[in-house]
Amino acid sequence: MRARVIESFQTKKGLIPAGRIIEIPPVLLEKLQGTVEAIHSPVADVKPEPEAWLTESGELRTRGAFDNLAAEIVRLTADNLLLQRELLIRHCQSYDRRHFGRLWAEWEERAAIMEHDGGLSREDAEYQAASRLHLLAFMDVRAAARSGNREVFHT
Repeated sequence: MRARVIESFQTKKGLIPAGRIIEIPPVLLEKLQGTVEAIHSPVADVKPEPEAWLTESGELRTRGAFDNLAAEIVRLTADNLLLQRELLIRHCQSYDRRHFGRLWAEWEERAAIMEHDGGLSREDAEYQAASRLHLLAFMDVRAAARSGNREVFHT
């Protein structure tokens, strides 16, 4: 932590004069209360907003931590579902097969509820469920589901 010396003080390495800016641990700041004052940098105290962008070659670049990177990928690639699918697959490769099984079950459940309770056609319900789960790039799951192939999430 940065601090300004208010009153000169002696250390093992010599005298630290008043007015000098020094780096000290926060614990030491408490011990030297009245002798030094903390310098708060508004820039250092503010956590930067996460940022994501696509390079010209279609690579995803990020700065900061996202609560939901999949949603950010979908936002950035809304007009290019092939790129969206590729980036989402790369993002999800760290997940195990159980994650995709749960995601599949959640998609089926949402679609069924939207069809039954919402009065949507099966196709519209599947589309809406995929949209809410950020899965529009994977809409071929509909055809795979009807054929019994659940491996579409495991590409």
